[in-house]
Amino acid sequence: MGSERNERRVHRGAILAAALLLAPSLPGCGESTPDYPSTLSFPSRADRLVLKAPESPPPGPNTAGQLEEELARLDAAGGKTADPARVPGDARQVLNRFLKDAFGTPAAPTVAADTAGPLGLTPDPLAEGGKLFRRHCLQCHNLAGDGRGPAGVGVVPFPRDFRRGEFKFTTTGTGKPRHADLLRTLEHGLKGTAMPAFGLLPEGDRDLLARYAVYLAVRGEVEFRTLATLTDDPRADARATAEGHLKTILAEWEKAQAAPQPAGLSPEPDDGETGKSEAHAAAVRRGYQLFVAKADNSCVTCHADFGRKPVLRYDVWGTVAKPADLTATTLKGGTRPQDVFARVRNGIPAVGMPAHPDYTDRQVWDLVRFVRSAPYPRELPEDVRAVVYPNP
Repeated sequence: MGSERNERRVHRGAILAAALLLAPSLPGCGESTPDYPSTLSFPSRADRLVLKAPESPPPGPNTAGQLEEELARLDAAGGKTADPARVPGDARQVLNRFLKDAFGTPAAPTVAADTAGPLGLTPDPLAEGGKLFRRHCLQCHNLAGDGRGPAGVGVVPFPRDFRRGEFKFTTTGTGKPRHADLLRTLEHGLKGTAMPAFGLLPEGDRDLLARYAVYLAVRGEVEFRTLATLTDDPRADARATAEGHLKTILAEWEKAQAAPQPAGLSPEPDDGETGKSEAHAAAVRRGYQLFVAKADNSCVTCHADFGRKPVLRYDVWGTVAKPADLTATTLKGGTRPQDVFARVRNGIPAVGMPAHPDYTDRQVWDLVRFVRSAPYPRELPEDVRAVVYPNP
């Protein structure tokens, strides 16, 4: 235990050192973003790998500043984690060399693979995206995209750790987003979290930031999967393992970009009297019945009391996911009709929110109507309002 604590201190020290190295040159208002130091390398991962999240409910929400301590308790709760320190030193050196050969450095990012081009992961855009990331995102997401930046350690929900290769708000039915999904998150932010909206940035800058986020995700997931393999089988060939994972991960990203858009994703035409017409009331009633239906994947299973008493669960990062309070006026993934439609149709695999591929478009839109009306009692039919708001 003592050696593990010392390794954690060293890791945190490395993060702080990188932050201090970068802080003097972080630009202020109106200043241009300088280059990364040419001698700066991505840190070798030292924090715990979450291989399997516990199936039992968490004891409570996450606590700011306690990420490492909470991850260390996952095994006792029925999860499975691995310590990268278990990987033999020679194998770790081989992996680190591969990561540098394949992905370059913060000052000269690259992806040494034939499929990098179609994903837009080419050197010049990545270098420009890296500068923008340093200016706008590094403070929370950190140099390697691990979500442990100097400004992110004290916020909850914790900033996203890209290295798992998973994202929450996608339209692909998987944790791999389309480029457009990342652009939406950048433009609108995530309500109720520390992730701001970057809608005032030029569209080209948001495009470069999205590509750089993919770059950090691919690099981080190659490291994650290879370390997971090596902790299980220390004799595995580190370079061959990493090469295989890189090929697989890039193929997964390509597949996500090629995935067909879900049918019915375009916003449903407004009836002109939302909240007042009989057509709206009928749709809300149908959506309400689907919401409270007794089924394994029904909404009320996790959004108890319409989200006022959410059923907490662990996500793939080993942190605590809190289902949305649907009586509140904000949703992290957005409240536009198409945003809610995508969540219902595709779910959020990273947090265990189920998809509903068997629902008709009509049923999904009925749920959308109910969810978007739930925060506003006057938009609910009287019989539904009496259940959602029993004590007006």
